[in-house]
Amino acid sequence: MHVYPACMALLLPVLLAAPATGATCDGLWRDAPRGRDVPVRITLPDGKGAVPAVLWTPGLGGGLGNASRWVQAWVAAGVAVVRVQHPGSDGVVYAGTATPAERAAKVRAGASPAQVLARIADIGFVADELARRPREGGCDLTRIDGQRLGLAGHSMGGWVVQAMAGQRDTNGETSAIDRRFRAFIAMSSSGPADPAEAARLFDGIGRPLLVITGSRDGVPAKAPPDVAAREIARRSAPYAGAPADGRKALLVLADAEHMVFAGDTSRGAVDIARQDRVAMMATLWWRRWLLGDEAVEAALAKPALPAGDVWERK
Repeated sequence: MHVYPACMALLLPVLLAAPATGATCDGLWRDAPRGRDVPVRITLPDGKGAVPAVLWTPGLGGGLGNASRWVQAWVAAGVAVVRVQHPGSDGVVYAGTATPAERAAKVRAGASPAQVLARIADIGFVADELARRPREGGCDLTRIDGQRLGLAGHSMGGWVVQAMAGQRDTNGETSAIDRRFRAFIAMSSSGPADPAEAARLFDGIGRPLLVITGSRDGVPAKAPPDVAAREIARRSAPYAGAPADGRKALLVLADAEHMVFAGDTSRGAVDIARQDRVAMMATLWWRRWLLGDEAVEAALAKPALPAGDVWERK
């Protein structure tokens, strides 16, 4: 892996200077065949022209407020964002006054394979609706270019991303792949730490994929170095196992913990700075693969990251 120390001030103002000022609209979309209501929050860039769009799927317990730190940057760059809330694995998992045992049971149920499949179906349904619906409130959905869709997510949402990007199932098939999505970002995703097993699962990912994690992502406090290294390998597995085609990348933020990548929580200025780096690199990724901006290749080749962060491409 290559580490590039540099001054963040060189590039962050370009990507994060102006707040997003386009329309934001909430909707509750009914998937009649599944009898399921799916909440969405759509944020469009200013203007009237066609724009690419990124669908965001949050971690377990997450809702429409997640990812706010990078939604602003993506919209400012000219990319619409559609945040999706998934009933059954959203805030209901942590709601109520359950005992610790009951709470643990709710968490297990919320993270079950059935809920992952429901999330995958939610994303496919929302992509269908974006092509079908002309408006949602004050948002003109005809501006969204269905040929330039991206998919991003955190933790459980990262599982959805890697599955829909082309992860193989137990039968060796890429059964959940959705080819409407041209590029992907998986944050705090997961897979086997063993490189051969990672390749078996992820060698079907043939489109641009950026994997983002942290050196303390899921690592217990005071864990020995070998435990931390194994967890980083597990979180990085979709990148490690994906084919080297010039369109895969990995970002590991020094000392970043799991919830940094939810995009709406922090414990102070250090976490905010980390989230700004996530926003910067993710925005460059979308500019390259959804907006077709080849000029960002120089920044992607040697990004402005501080010492300790790791950036790798293949």
